[in-house]
Amino acid sequence: MAHEPIHNPSDSSASDALAHTIKHRLISPVFQPIVDLQTGRIAGNEALCRPSKDSQFENAEQMFTAAEGNPLSWQLELLAREKALDAAAGWPAGVLLFLNSSPEVVSDSRFAPQISRQIRSAQGLHPSRVVLEITERCKEQEFEGLSKTLDLLRHSGFHIAIDDVGAGTSGLNRITSLKPGWLKLDRELIDHIDHDKVRQHLIRFLVYFAKLSSIRIIAEGIERVEELDTIIELGVHFGQGYLLARPGERDQEVAPAMVTRIREKASQHSTTNNDATVRAGALARNARIVAADRSIRSVAATVLHDVRQPGVIVTDGDTYAGWVDRDVVLRGASDGRADLAISFLIGAHTNPVDANMPVVEMLDLASTRPEHAMSSPIVVLEMDEILGVITMPDLLQAGASLCRATQIRQAPLTGLPGRVRTDLHLRELMSQHQAPVDIAFIDIKGFAGFNQAVGYELGDELIQNLVGLIRSMLALVDQDKSSFLGHLGDDQFIVTAPTGFLQKNVDLLVESFEHLQLLDDDASSNIGIRVMMLTGVSGEYGSASDLFIARTELRASLDQHRLAQKSVRSEFIARSAAAMFTDNAQEFRRSA
Repeated sequence: MAHEPIHNPSDSSASDALAHTIKHRLISPVFQPIVDLQTGRIAGNEALCRPSKDSQFENAEQMFTAAEGNPLSWQLELLAREKALDAAAGWPAGVLLFLNSSPEVVSDSRFAPQISRQIRSAQGLHPSRVVLEITERCKEQEFEGLSKTLDLLRHSGFHIAIDDVGAGTSGLNRITSLKPGWLKLDRELIDHIDHDKVRQHLIRFLVYFAKLSSIRIIAEGIERVEELDTIIELGVHFGQGYLLARPGERDQEVAPAMVTRIREKASQHSTTNNDATVRAGALARNARIVAADRSIRSVAATVLHDVRQPGVIVTDGDTYAGWVDRDVVLRGASDGRADLAISFLIGAHTNPVDANMPVVEMLDLASTRPEHAMSSPIVVLEMDEILGVITMPDLLQAGASLCRATQIRQAPLTGLPGRVRTDLHLRELMSQHQAPVDIAFIDIKGFAGFNQAVGYELGDELIQNLVGLIRSMLALVDQDKSSFLGHLGDDQFIVTAPTGFLQKNVDLLVESFEHLQLLDDDASSNIGIRVMMLTGVSGEYGSASDLFIARTELRASLDQHRLAQKSVRSEFIARSAAAMFTDNAQEFRRSA
């Protein structure tokens, strides 16, 4: 006999309908792919359930809404998991299974041991293949024991995801308290994201936050190609929605044309880093890689005598599954778990980092790890390929080197780019085909004697005054802000600017310097500035190192000229780069 459908989930008949649905197991599982937006491959499948017509529910949303606050919610979710796990038998390697659970059910003390038993008995599954999605709908409610249960599940190897981020109560407070490894952005954030700059900025923030917190982000509800393109541009690495694939059989594939589009779009927006920042890929060292189904006993035998290896990377097919520390492997082999698969030892997930992540961001990431995982290496991937691991000593050494380099890159006294950054700027300048520039080397004549006579504090003040004058000069002549001012050390500076801008303002710089109040005593009677300029410099003339050779030659020319003339306070010499680098006739002028 046919039953009338439930139109109001709060209706008293809803409880009877739930009991009827559970007793007769009137739901069936379907799977919706979660797609890697770098490669187009299926990274996971979310198990969804559909009520049958005999259940009296029109759809799953209505059924689960009716279960909220109902004692039957436990049995309903248990049935949904059983159905999903039965359908997931022989789950393919390298693909994660996403299972939905409400906070109310997960916080129940029965949940963790029960799902662990279910996964252990399921064919082809282990905790590191399972992502538990904590779903919230509309209730502003906290459940006691939720965080504790999730910690237990995380340490058992399960991934944890928060669903519906951007809707309901899935806010930053929930994220920081539950510490998920995955965030699923709600459809409300994704809908027409290509037309909404504010939501784009919000997602950029979440992407950056996730990168520094070892969290992966999934954009849900992608239904338009414009949404897909924008999501990829914003740096979200995983997507789900009708545009990519609808719920259906677990073994469905993404359409080849869509895979091609994703790869082409990801390639267009991949970050190319040509700066000198040390990145994860450069620090990665080789590590032992083992398959997820290998026994703990066999893995322990391979690492027992190799004290150099801190542990093993576990792969599920060709996909990174997790990391297991060496001592965890050896302990597992000796406490009765030796015949289990190594995947059961993966424990709390620390997601891998991209090969392009800079050292500074890796240090931030490492500092947020829980204490028990602080010493474990960081696994580095380039796209889906495992490059290796970065040990904590290697990361700390790289951080120390970065601190030392920063001191060189930025002069502490002036805050200007130091010698390293200046060298990079000059190399780039000389290697590119661009409009010629003028390059001026500026220093203070008699600076060492001034320091000894009046003290280093006034010497530092004199340098800072000179920097202020140079900046004022550049502000007058360089309206398009294309100039560069670097501090080579002590009293030596370098300026690059478009041709003609500097030369006509040198006299103003000299006059302003010589009228500084700081120079009104006898100790500064011989203090002046020396400006040595190369005009019309471009990449066709020499290299960056040739510029410093030219500076030495210009200074020698000034010294020779001074021998024939009475001493002057400030000096200026300008020569054509073409003449300087081709040994042609050279001219200079001197400014008193």
